[in-house]
Formats: sequence, C-alpha cells, structure tokens
Amino acid sequence: MSTFALKLLALVTMIIDHTGDVLLPQYRWLRYIGRLSFPIYAFLIVEGYVHTKDVRKYLSRLALFALISEVPFDLAFRGAVFDMGGQNVFFTLFLGLLAIVLIDRFVFNTLLQFVLVAALGAIAQLAHTDYRFIGVCLITVFYLYRDRIPLKTAGAVNALIPFSSRIQFMSCASLLPVMLYNGKPGRFRWKYFFYIIYPAHLLVLVVIRRMITGTWTY
Repeated sequence: MSTFALKLLALVTMIIDHTGDVLLPQYRWLRYIGRLSFPIYAFLIVEGYVHTKDVRKYLSRLALFALISEVPFDLAFRGAVFDMGGQNVFFTLFLGLLAIVLIDRFVFNTLLQFVLVAALGAIAQLAHTDYRFIGVCLITVFYLYRDRIPLKTAGAVNALIPFSSRIQFMSCASLLPVMLYNGKPGRFRWKYFFYIIYPAHLLVLVVIRRMITGTWTY
C-alpha cells in the first residue's frame, strides 16, 4: 500500500468512527471500524518525518491544525465551543512527532529516550489529548523500530495492549495495512486535503446533529 492509500484508509475509518460517535452511537460496530484509524496516522507521522524537507514546518502545520480543529472537536465530542476536558488528535500527533525529532537529533541514550517519551506522554495524558500517553508511545515505537518489521509489529502491539478494552483491541488490526506499506507516495498527494478534512468533517457532523436533534449537544 502507498502512503496515499494508507492516508485514505485512515481517513475513511476515522470518519466512520466519528459518525458512529456523534450521530449513530447505537451502532457500536462503527466504532470498531474506527479503531483502525489512529495507528495508521501514527505510522504516517513517522514516514512524514523521515521524508520531510523541513521538520519545523511539519511541526508548525500540526500545531496550527491542532488549534484550528479544537472548536470543531469540542462541539462534536464535548457539546461546547471550548472544553478543556479533551483535546483533538493533532495535539497527540504533534507531541509524538516532537518526541521522535528530539530522539533523532539530541537524545541518543536509551534511558533518556524513555524519560523523554514518558514526559511528553505525560503531557498528552494531563492535557487529555486523543489517545493520550499511548498515542505518543505508539508513534515513538513506529519510529524506533522502523527498519525492523518483526520488532515494529511486536512493539506496536505492546503499545496498544494497555489501551485495549474490547473495542480498542481492534486497533491491532491496523497493523496489517501498515505491514503492507510499499514505501511509495502513491499517484496522488492531496497533502492539505488530509489536514483540512479533519476539522471540516467534524463541523459537518455537528451541523447534521443540529438538524436532526435541534441541539448542538448530545
């Protein structure tokens, strides 16, 4: 599978997941399908870092869309314009990318790498970002074992296991398309589309819920 194919799969499963959460909570199976999304995005963060020409712009882009997406995220999942009870996934992706940048450039000692990831994971946990500590760990695991497929698989599964309620355990199924990655970008890029679609689809779901229920909240 190409980078584009993985992005498309992650996008589709994410929208299915959010549709189930915001509009159709009675259909639990939609949430199961959605578990495939985040690990693929975590893997793509690593690939994006490896191939980016400007990591500062990459970090800035994630930070910008984290801020842009926060109101749509809060409206969709918190029922408020602004709520500190949960932060969108771009914050987690930013912290995960920051972790691997620092590891790659400054932190070569294994113990210090562990401390760094634990610290950034703690920030994600305290800030209540999507996937929290586990999200940062998963991105780091994909990076550290990028060229060792068996270890990458085992490490990713171990990172997911502590988060694996029955529904979250389905995240492990996302490792199959990750293992089928062919290292090619694919025919299409659509880079900014995959950023913009996150806050955009959340706003669409909020509007649809408003039309159905007459309220912005659950």
